[in-house]
Order: sequence, then C-alpha cells, then structure tokens
Amino acid sequence: MNSTHQQLIEVRACDKRRARELSLVLFALRIPHKLHSEEGQVHILVPEEHVVRAQDELQQYTAEGPLRAERPPPPDVRAGRSAAAIWTLTLILTHSLSIYGPYLLRSRTAISVASLIREGEWWRTITSLTLHADHLHLLSNLIFGSLLVGILAAEAGLGTALLLTLLGGALGNTANALFGSELHRSLGASTAVFASLGVLVGARFRADRAGPARARAWIPLLAGLVLLGWLGGPSERMGVNGIIRTDVPAHVFGLLAGLSLGLAFLRPGSRFRRQGLQLAGAALLLVAAWAAWALSDLQAPA
Repeated sequence: MNSTHQQLIEVRACDKRRARELSLVLFALRIPHKLHSEEGQVHILVPEEHVVRAQDELQQYTAEGPLRAERPPPPDVRAGRSAAAIWTLTLILTHSLSIYGPYLLRSRTAISVASLIREGEWWRTITSLTLHADHLHLLSNLIFGSLLVGILAAEAGLGTALLLTLLGGALGNTANALFGSELHRSLGASTAVFASLGVLVGARFRADRAGPARARAWIPLLAGLVLLGWLGGPSERMGVNGIIRTDVPAHVFGLLAGLSLGLAFLRPGSRFRRQGLQLAGAALLLVAAWAAWALSDLQAPA
C-alpha cells in the first residue's frame, strides 16, 4: 500500500497488538512512521527514504524474538533472604571478634590506611569493610546493607550479589586510597553498601537503555544519586584525634565502582549460572584478605 500524499510506503501489515509492539521498536530507533488500520489489519507506513532501514530493523527484531518473549524470571526471594542473613551474620561476627575477641588491638590494625594500601597492602581494602567503630555504626550498615544486598541477590542471584558487593567495596576503598590523602584512615561496610546500590542502578540503566523507552534509563541513575546525597552513608572516617566523620569520598567511589560492575556484567533478571561457585569466590576472597593481614601482622616488627 502506497500513500502518495507523504510518500509513505508499507513495510509491514499485522494485527493491532503486534503493530503497537513494532511501532515501539521504530520509535526507539527514531524512524518516522504511521499506523493505518484497514479491514482488521494495521499497516505500518514509513517515508520512502526510511523503507530499507525500517525493513531491516523489523526483520532483525522479529528474528531475535519479541521483547515480551524475553521476560526476566521473577525475583528469587529465597536468595534475597539468604544474602541478607549472610551479610548480617558476617558483620556481627567480625564486629564481635574485634571487640570481645583476644586480638582487639591487632584487629584494629586491619582498617583501611591509604599510605599502606599504596604500598601494596591490598587486603586492607577488604578487611576494613568488616570492622566498625561502634554498635551504632554497625547497626546502620546492617539495616541498609541487608536491604540492598537482599534486593540485588533477588535480582541477580546469591553468589553474584555478594561477590559484586565485596568487589565493589574493595574497589571503592582502593580508589579512595589512591586519589585521597595518604593519611586517610577508615573502617566500615558502607562503601560496600553503596557499591551494591551502584550495581543495582547500573544493571537497571543497562537494561532500560537497550529497551524501547530509553529516556527512562536515567531515572534509576538519578535516584541513586539522590540516595547518595540523602543517606550519605554511616560515619566511618577516623581522624587523627579519634573523631569519626562521614567518609563521603569512599561512598562516592563505592557507588561508582558498583555502577561500573552493574553496567559491565548485569541487567535486571539476568542471573549467572554456578551461583555457588561465585559465593565460594566471595568467601575465599574475604578469608584470603584476613589471612594476608594475619601473615603481615605476624611478620611486622615488634
């Protein structure tokens, strides 16, 4: 069917529901078109200069399958609960050992110290995530962390959520040590908390940018920035006089690290296989960091 008034040419004829779906595809690709209903069919018309591209794009889309056939699996509530429980138990255990265990003074040497991280003591970027200044500091990270890590695990899987959260927190602490003052000292899990938020935001941004409604992709990104400004994160910077202040740069770097990981590896509902292997990887990384700290502490001069 041709339209001589605007030189529109038909590229597809189908039922109303399918026509709306294909119209969204053309709209996302910024291909001008019109829909014309006739005798129970909807005819998709495009200007003559866009016919070849429209036909190619619709053919490719049809070959790949419609978006509605690629619905992500529902959130895994059990994985979310398990991740929240593991997060809570891990932080409570390490905090209790740092206060009531036999190595109180030595465990406090496992905090993040920028100058030592620059010298190669990488394990501090991880061990410092499990230490907290007091019970209130711990409680705030337990609440926000279990919520965000739980949501991430429900979307991406138990092992993926914990591994990316740990990696994001470590990368955030690393960046904070490299780009901040060499005198900087910190402890606390809030860098990892903001990393998990970043992973969620990055995954949603990636998925929405690939969909027909690309403009809405910026909404979760802006929401993440608003949460960063609103929550600020628990206080975790330790000054030379023992003053505890909010470590805003660590939170920003944690969010950026998580955002990068989410953009690189995830989209909502996509779950890697072998979640158990990833969970074991996260556990081994944490154990390796503490083992490296213990070895270095034993070798340190008295």
